[in-house]
Amino acid sequence: MDAGSASAGRGDRTLNWQDHPDLPANGTPLCRIDEIPDQNGREVCFGAGKENFKILLLRQGQQVWTYVNFCPHFSLPLNYEPQTFVTLDGLIMCAHHTAFFNFNDGRCVDGPCIGDGLVALPSFVQDEVVYFGSGSPAVAQ
Repeated sequence: MDAGSASAGRGDRTLNWQDHPDLPANGTPLCRIDEIPDQNGREVCFGAGKENFKILLLRQGQQVWTYVNFCPHFSLPLNYEPQTFVTLDGLIMCAHHTAFFNFNDGRCVDGPCIGDGLVALPSFVQDEVVYFGSGSPAVAQ
């Protein structure tokens, strides 16, 4: 679960995801593993409006990958409707332009952005919960 350095969101391809104003804090819980459909995805959003920070979580069994929910082809989320993703055999398809991406590395293997990839985000699993960032869960104050 590496952190990518490409841009994401806000309609501006030059904005690094690390600079997004709605970026969750390190250790922020995203969801429980069992809230991500097996062999499918779940979107978790931070902030309000169309320009919020959208996180895509993909799951196969107990393995989870975390990406910015942002297609590199046309700067749109991969899902057309909330929590509705098209997946097949470890691939997720962009609902807008039919680009296919690997779950395990985010690389586009078919479609208009072949060779590009999704932006990986840092995450970790502890006690069946997926957290944003690296390290330990955020402590409530």
